[in-house]
Amino acid sequence: MVLTLAFGLVWGVAHLLGGRSGADDGPSARPVGADASGPTTSAAPPTSAPPQAVTSPRATQLGKGGRRAEVRPTVLASPEGTCTVSDVSAEPTVKGNAYAGQRVVFAVELTSRISPACTLTIGPSTLVLRLTSGSDRIWSTQDCRASVPTRKVVVRRDVPATVPVTWNGQRSDPGCTHSTSWAEPGYYHATAAVLGADPADRQFELRTPPRPVVTKSPKPNKPTPKGKPSASPSR
Repeated sequence: MVLTLAFGLVWGVAHLLGGRSGADDGPSARPVGADASGPTTSAAPPTSAPPQAVTSPRATQLGKGGRRAEVRPTVLASPEGTCTVSDVSAEPTVKGNAYAGQRVVFAVELTSRISPACTLTIGPSTLVLRLTSGSDRIWSTQDCRASVPTRKVVVRRDVPATVPVTWNGQRSDPGCTHSTSWAEPGYYHATAAVLGADPADRQFELRTPPRPVVTKSPKPNKPTPKGKPSASPSR
């Protein structure tokens, strides 16, 4: 029994020492980022797809910061009967530049004060545009009635209706003749009104027309008469 116990103890110690030796011969763990002597494989971390921009199918314009802004069509009010004359306002503005000695086109904007939308027949009997300089009456559509086109327009409270009125640049007389003098450069007042409503006064400038730029063309050389020597030296 003593011999058997001694033999078992020796065999156990030998087996324990042999197990450690086998464990030391295997690969050891490396910290993350350490260089490996052989090829290693590792599972790549899953990548997420880049976020996609979500756009509205009705976006048509770019707003501030490059963002798309949705543009909705403007819904115009439908006319409801005939306009009350006192409810319509007329404001004149000059289209482009106004030069002395040339025709000037005014855009008279008609808007309603109360009604969302109504109809009004515009003509020389309903719309008046008068030009003055101080107390001097220069021109009026009451003299030149053909300058106001006759048409039916829809007058709205939010969106103005534009009526063009053309001034020939001359003073007007009761017969709207073309023998009157031309208006001089300076500042004038344009007053527009629908008959029966309050007038609106706007100042504008009648400018001096720009001078045309004349470019001189080179004169051609005169031909040398026959029988006379040329002015250029001979070779």
